[in-house]
Amino acid sequence: MSSYIRTENLYKSFRTKGNNVQVLKGINLEVQKGDIYGVVGFSGAGKSTLVRCINRLEEPDSGKVFIGETEITALSKRELATKRRKIGMIFQNFNLFDAKTVFENIAYPLELEKAKKKDIQKRVDELLELVGLTEKKHAYPGQLSGGQKQRVGIARALANNPDVLLSDEATSALDPQSTLAILDLLRKINKELGLTIILITHELEVVKYLCNNVAVIEDGIIVEEGEVRNIFLNPNSNTGKVFLKVSKEFQKNEFVSGGEGI
Repeated sequence: MSSYIRTENLYKSFRTKGNNVQVLKGINLEVQKGDIYGVVGFSGAGKSTLVRCINRLEEPDSGKVFIGETEITALSKRELATKRRKIGMIFQNFNLFDAKTVFENIAYPLELEKAKKKDIQKRVDELLELVGLTEKKHAYPGQLSGGQKQRVGIARALANNPDVLLSDEATSALDPQSTLAILDLLRKINKELGLTIILITHELEVVKYLCNNVAVIEDGIIVEEGEVRNIFLNPNSNTGKVFLKVSKEFQKNEFVSGGEGI
């Protein structure tokens, strides 16, 4: 089966204080259409840079990115702007407009496309129902919980009916209950809309709960990849082994809350 999202020998570096810091060091990644694919690694491993290179929010130094038959890295700025309408993205910090209502935040991408008002109204109402926020239509972000804000972010990312959804640490700022609700929503979206989802995270439990396949990134290199259950049943990479060890420690101590001072 041919891959739907593919990167070939992707390199990216940043210049800081006169130094050239290489963040991605030849990333080759393949994601099948309709998959929920996790990219996991520690902070600074390069995972967020990778996902931002996929939609060219960051420009790779070299290498190629394909979505379907389109080489993203070969597009002009105008062509890229058109293609990005079909690439939704959700962020850790929500990226909402504080002065706009929930409705106005979700409508924003449609307004940029100069969609008709009646079409915007219909689409936003559909998305509000999908993410379970119909009653918050006229609320402002400051009146919402973290989980509700992320639902607005997801709805906005879906406004233009994308084929791909990129999630960059979307649950990292949320409490466990909100995290679970967002992961269930992403699963629902994947199933009902057929979106291909790439999930960037440093949370092993998130990957185990939601993803079918996973790549482990370490110091700008993919050190192992495959089905989630196989990778974390017997990890080969240092990162994978540490993640598994920490996960087991959490599980072991989950219900052990006794002790002095509690």
